[in-house]
Amino acid sequence: MNTLQLDIDGFIGNWGYSKSFVKNFLADAGKNPVIVRVSSLGGDVDHAISIYDQFVEHGNVTIQLSAFNASAATLITLGAKRILMNSNGFYLIHKALNWVDTWGNMNEDDIDALILTLTKEKKELEKVTLVLAKMYSRRTGKPTSEILTLMKEETWLNAEEALAWGFIDEITEPATKENLLSNQKMVTMLNYSELPIPGTMEHTTDPVPGILQNVNTSIKKMINSIFTMKQLAFLNKLLGVPSLEAIDEGIYLNEAQLAAINEALEANQQIVTERDAAIANRDAAVTDRTNIVASLDAIDGTIATAPP
Repeated sequence: MNTLQLDIDGFIGNWGYSKSFVKNFLADAGKNPVIVRVSSLGGDVDHAISIYDQFVEHGNVTIQLSAFNASAATLITLGAKRILMNSNGFYLIHKALNWVDTWGNMNEDDIDALILTLTKEKKELEKVTLVLAKMYSRRTGKPTSEILTLMKEETWLNAEEALAWGFIDEITEPATKENLLSNQKMVTMLNYSELPIPGTMEHTTDPVPGILQNVNTSIKKMINSIFTMKQLAFLNKLLGVPSLEAIDEGIYLNEAQLAAINEALEANQQIVTERDAAIANRDAAVTDRTNIVASLDAIDGTIATAPP
């Protein structure tokens, strides 16, 4: 029988490695053994659980973990017959997450309604987290309570720790070794995904302890602000909408909105140009004044020492 290979190295879910994508691959694989190479920071828990079920049903799936694997990426591995992990990789599990996006002024009734909504969502998340913890528990043999504690800590495990916990079956050596903690692109991705940086990060890549983490966190917050569009009050006002909502495909603007943005940018450029010209005129005037004062001082020494 031929061994087939599937690489999952990005987002797990729609517009990435979806449950339908994996289903089609396994259908083509038939009864052949499958090696799935995984290097992903996670994705949609619905797709992850479905992929887990598909791996269990196929039966002959081996997982090879490399680099950083977190969240949904760890869930799919639980359905494999055997899980391998490169010695320089990292592994992280956490509690279920839900997007909370609440802005604007509220009176007491609005706040009460929000509390009820968030309380309901919290209970739903508790259910999901418990199901996930039991999945990890069945694979590792660890008590569910210990798994829940680890999920709450959101701590990166190295290969030895992942093996000790029972999340993997074997540690392997990668063909090409790489210090993943020195990969700035990977660190930025971790920050943007709101995942913790392994504890050795500041000793390997940050010349001033903590500054790299702060810079990346600032960048992440800036990107989040742009994509949620909730904080761009000027843009919303310009387009005459209460807010711009992002969906999976992105953010779409109609022709009129694009024209309004372009007009505003042109107007802003004109303001910048006029400001720069005014600054240049001011600087020229200061220079002329300085030259005149210098020429007067040169006429007679008493002028230079005279009171203004």
